[in-house]
Amino acid sequence: MHTNLSPRSLLHDKQLKTKFDALTLNSNFKLKILPLSVLYTVASGLTVFVPVTVQAANSSIEQITIYQGLASVTRALLISGTGEQTLVFSCLSPAIEPDSISVQALGNVNIGEVSIETLSGEQAAQCQYQGDANVQTQQNNLADISAELEAARLTKAYLQNLTKVTQITTAGTLANNARDLETQAASINKKIVELQKQEARAKDALNQLVAGSTTSAQNSVTQVSVRIANRSASSVKLHYQVRGASWEPTYQARLNTDSKQLNITASAIIAQQTGENWNNVPVILSTVNPNQTTTSQLPRVERLSLYEERQDKLARYAQPMMESESAPVVVSARASYGGASGADMPPLPSFTVSSQNKNGITEYRLPQRVSIPSDGRRVRTVIDEQSGTSKLWLRSTPSAEAAAYWYASAPFLTPAWANGSLQLYRDDNYVGQSQYDYQSLKEQGIGFGVDPSLLVKQLTDENKQGDKGVFNRQQTKTTTQAYQFTNQHNRSVRLQVLSAEPVSSDDSIKVTATHTPAISQKDWKDNKGMVAWEFDLPSKQSKVLQSTYQISYPADKKLNTN
Repeated sequence: MHTNLSPRSLLHDKQLKTKFDALTLNSNFKLKILPLSVLYTVASGLTVFVPVTVQAANSSIEQITIYQGLASVTRALLISGTGEQTLVFSCLSPAIEPDSISVQALGNVNIGEVSIETLSGEQAAQCQYQGDANVQTQQNNLADISAELEAARLTKAYLQNLTKVTQITTAGTLANNARDLETQAASINKKIVELQKQEARAKDALNQLVAGSTTSAQNSVTQVSVRIANRSASSVKLHYQVRGASWEPTYQARLNTDSKQLNITASAIIAQQTGENWNNVPVILSTVNPNQTTTSQLPRVERLSLYEERQDKLARYAQPMMESESAPVVVSARASYGGASGADMPPLPSFTVSSQNKNGITEYRLPQRVSIPSDGRRVRTVIDEQSGTSKLWLRSTPSAEAAAYWYASAPFLTPAWANGSLQLYRDDNYVGQSQYDYQSLKEQGIGFGVDPSLLVKQLTDENKQGDKGVFNRQQTKTTTQAYQFTNQHNRSVRLQVLSAEPVSSDDSIKVTATHTPAISQKDWKDNKGMVAWEFDLPSKQSKVLQSTYQISYPADKKLNTN
């Protein structure tokens, strides 16, 4: 049986290949469909299938979830062709984790083998600027100018040849036509000169963009090929994880001491250096840290035995080593490195972030698509905001520092917010930076810096040691401390003063404490030994607090203070 291809089908094949070659050259993001079902008519009337490489539409990023140190990416591709095909996702990040790659298809689609390869050299160079919109725009502009210049040159050559032909006969109309052609050729020459200048300027602009582009140059890219078979239009999704992306929360707390209003804004700072430029993509931020330990430790079982004193010494030297060997290894992600309004105006887009708590893991879904280039630049977006009326007070620990600090309660704090840096503003003035830690801030309040209008002065700091008599079995040590607090504000303030009583860890040590005035709270915030006074201090008034501690212990012992 002869299977010679008909001339008509061969011509059709050549035209088809020419079109697809041109499309391939003009493509940037290399996501291809390779159909294996191009039909040819043979002389006997039968048909055969010949594989041909075909370029298809670009894949789109359907979703990106960013964790600490890595991101999960989902790309989608609509398929209109049918039959057996091979999809090629190229220009992907070289930092893709191969074990994380998975493929899903919608509809009646059979998925075959998935191959992963690393391409370098020319392929990587072609992908380098595929995500840079400015570079792409300038490349298209240069291509348009070059095409127009080439067309003008072809027109000039045609007119020149036509003029030579008309010069064979110089009579009448032919001579006039020749002069007209020469005039047109002169006009074309001027246009060519102008287009050459535009082309030179466009090339310079492109070179400057490429030289100053923040697109990360890379020596290799990842390519994923997926073999499928389908009978109808469908969609294929490629999922993978890639290192080099992260986000961190940051907060701004603004306190108005007059109205007692507290506002806290939570923002996310996102950066990535994966090798892929993420342009206009949907993003989810997750508070989970994939680098953390995923399993709990088992309890250590003590093995009891009798041993000699010498063995005891050896065991004491060996024990720290054993504890060190069993200590968990903690891996850190950082170590891996207002407009016009009116009825006729369309509604303004909302940038309110929606959040969802999934059993301790919070996800922030950004409502707008964002662009995050792969150059490490920091992209910041607001993810939440809370405000309300706060309880204000001044706190002083005079034994540590002769100063008082502004504090505010925040009943609306949420444990869903991850720990991060906290910028502090008091009455529209930046007063410093702290750390957002839900448990600590919930218990102790948010500090907003020193208050220079509350003066703290030490009046007394005495230590007296009791005499040791021949018949005395006890000796005593007495400490007296007194501090004065003066309110220079034009209003009353709530003052909290913290102090510490000595705590005995031995039954033979007795401690007696006397406070004037009486303290408001003992073992403040469940901290043994800490005491607190809380009172309102009127404007331009002063108050003195005094504490006396008497410690008695055996006369033949020395008192140890840690």
